[in-house]
Amino acid sequence: MSTTSVPHTKYTTYLIESWHSYQSSVPSHLHSIPHYNAYCEGRAKLYGEHIMVLRDEVTKIAGYYWCTGWSPQNCADTDGYVDVRTGKKYPHGKQSFFDDIKY
Repeated sequence: MSTTSVPHTKYTTYLIESWHSYQSSVPSHLHSIPHYNAYCEGRAKLYGEHIMVLRDEVTKIAGYYWCTGWSPQNCADTDGYVDVRTGKKYPHGKQSFFDDIKY
């Protein structure tokens, strides 16, 4: 008797959990790459398996900037996107994740 692996559900749409949104809405003591990655993994559990949940691939937190009337923003260097569920990386400058979405 052979066993077969269950294929991943095909994605029909996507959602990006951006670093900008994350650091704008969580306390500054949680502004770290491990906390951001864990946050995105938790957020992915809130959505159906047919939704591709992407996060920024943060490579370095670059510091703060201030804008009048807004809370301090934590800048970061990024290198594309990562599918939170599968770990697949997608480069900036291309919408390559669209190739993995089936309508």
